[in-house]
Amino acid sequence: MAEPNDTSFDELFLAHPLPMWVYDLETLAFLAVNTAAVVHYGYSEAEFLALTIADLRPADELPRLYANLKSAPRDTFEKSGTWHHCTKEGALIDVEISSHPLLFHGRACKFVLAHDVTDRVQAQRKIARLNRVYALLSGINSAIVRIRDRDALFKEACRLATMEGGFVAASIDKAEAHGATLRNESHAGCALPARAALLDSGWIATRAARERTPVVCNDIDTDGAMVPFCDHLAARGFRAVASFPLLVGERLEAVLTLVSDTPHVFDADELKVLNELAGDLSFALLFLDREEQLSYMAYYDVMTALPNRRLFQDRLAQLLHAGSHPLLGVALINLDRFAQLNDALGRHAGDALLVQIAQRLGACLPDAYNLARIGGDTFALTLAELARAEDAAEVLQQAVFGALDQPFELDGHDVRISTRAGLALYPADGADAETLFKHAEAALKNAKSSGERYLYYAPRMNAALAARMALEHALQTALEEHQFEMYYQPRVDLVSGAVVSAEALIRWNHPERGVVGPIDFIALAEETGLIRPIGAWVIDAVCAQQKAWQGSGAAIVPVAINLSAVQCMQAELLNMIAGTMAAYGLEQRFIEFELTETAVMDNPDEAARNLRALKALGVQLSLDDFGTGYSSLAQLKRFPFDFVKIDRSFISGVGSNAGDEAIAAAIIAMAHSMGLKVVAEGVETDAQLAVMRTLACDEMQGFLFSKALPAGEFEALVRSGRHL
Repeated sequence: MAEPNDTSFDELFLAHPLPMWVYDLETLAFLAVNTAAVVHYGYSEAEFLALTIADLRPADELPRLYANLKSAPRDTFEKSGTWHHCTKEGALIDVEISSHPLLFHGRACKFVLAHDVTDRVQAQRKIARLNRVYALLSGINSAIVRIRDRDALFKEACRLATMEGGFVAASIDKAEAHGATLRNESHAGCALPARAALLDSGWIATRAARERTPVVCNDIDTDGAMVPFCDHLAARGFRAVASFPLLVGERLEAVLTLVSDTPHVFDADELKVLNELAGDLSFALLFLDREEQLSYMAYYDVMTALPNRRLFQDRLAQLLHAGSHPLLGVALINLDRFAQLNDALGRHAGDALLVQIAQRLGACLPDAYNLARIGGDTFALTLAELARAEDAAEVLQQAVFGALDQPFELDGHDVRISTRAGLALYPADGADAETLFKHAEAALKNAKSSGERYLYYAPRMNAALAARMALEHALQTALEEHQFEMYYQPRVDLVSGAVVSAEALIRWNHPERGVVGPIDFIALAEETGLIRPIGAWVIDAVCAQQKAWQGSGAAIVPVAINLSAVQCMQAELLNMIAGTMAAYGLEQRFIEFELTETAVMDNPDEAARNLRALKALGVQLSLDDFGTGYSSLAQLKRFPFDFVKIDRSFISGVGSNAGDEAIAAAIIAMAHSMGLKVVAEGVETDAQLAVMRTLACDEMQGFLFSKALPAGEFEALVRSGRHL
């Protein structure tokens, strides 16, 4: 072919957007390159012309290059396929080569067009790789269906990972019975030399076990932790490693480790499929767990894995027959308002709660107590090793109630529950298992109907009821003999540091017990209806005190009064509030009212109407103890609140617990977006205060500034002008 020599060809050659060059077929030296080649490969034109085409090839492709040159036709157009080329910076690119022979300056040459197809090749490789991973996923799911043994399933999964998934090695290491450590025993889908190298990357599996999350090393050459093992691993083609924990519930069962000979293979798409694969294996392990228990299904509760009623009674009968316990108790524990929780959060949340209760009680009670789930929301336990009858109540209060009174996490929310219990004792309340169980049921029924936290079967049950009646009578006497007193805890603005409000808190000056806080009597007052006259007395006392402070020239600040759910149901509540304030000539802005989530959410429609009517009086309204019930700010936007008070259970953890701080931040942000101010309750440390200020909380209340004070001491505090 004649050599091109016109100017238009030169211009076209130089300006073409794809890299082009001419090289000598004998010396392989570049004789001409265009601008696109210079730009794409990073060499200057002079540097290019000092190279041969062999200099663009990685060393491992040179034999193929020379073989291709020897066999390639020298007189026709040729497409020689896809090659790896090296840029000046050392990067490898995939290039499709098309060439044509020509004479150039009298030399036999080839004119070459190099099309960079790196992106396309990588996409094809990724698709092929993902197809292999999907094939692996399909194969493992098939194995899950047909294999009923853990070890066999692990062995097959590792085999499939190497045969179908294209991984150079795979292992599944079992976890110890407790903790996040792995046994030396494992199932590996690789040859022994590769297995030895796989052990070098075992720290990745250990970390995945400890952190309960996938751990990925996408390039052993750049991961500092792999430096001691890099040569050993690279020699066997190990370039990337990933480990995936296999969890059954919260229990770590094993860790799956996969090794690839390609760096950066574990991208987002591949990890998504592999996480799904690990999830399927975890589900299979859960299924095998359950299947192994099928022979015991008649005796165990499937959801909680606790003994059911039948096994509980069998074990109780065995204990009684053995005669080794001269005193033994049976306790039945029931959840309050479980149906409402299911309605509010969904059945899945109720199921999760039952599982957490079983786990928590199982962790805090000795095995000898024979914990069981005997019904939907009822648990049972035998109380062994009792020295006296009163010990049964102590176990309930300290171990059982102490554990269950702590919040449970459901769907990312902390939820608190209340429980009641019935107790029956051997031999006083029955000589056989059936009788004891029946009498414990009767005691539980009476506890639920009477509002008691727990009751013994008669006669102790009667004594508890008598004590409750005595307390009710004492409350009535306290009203008649003016034994109640109001205390005031200041609320402080977090910007100015000044006292801007106060919460009125009732105290009972008991003639024998001294000062009694509301936690010891308000619940009974609500159950008996005494909360109505007590609540009326509180409203009158606060209004009278405000008027007295106003008359003395004291700097008066608004005072918040707590309203219970029972009070909010009173038809005469609004008229009573309005009448009391009018009687003392008190401006509405000096009185606020606080309501709990429970008071609002028991009957949202009725609450919305009552709150709007209350707001029409001109008073401020606060939502108290937010976060402890079943509502959300989104639900509460229908109510005319001015303030939201974050419950102290969240404030106590800020500064040390990222979860509590995140919850507080979310409440503050959502409340502010709805035009509500936020008060942090129970601020007791400088660290908590600092976090609340950082989160732009509006006000605080807590021991860091002041406890609740009698009226005289509160007045002195306000007069002193004390600031935060």
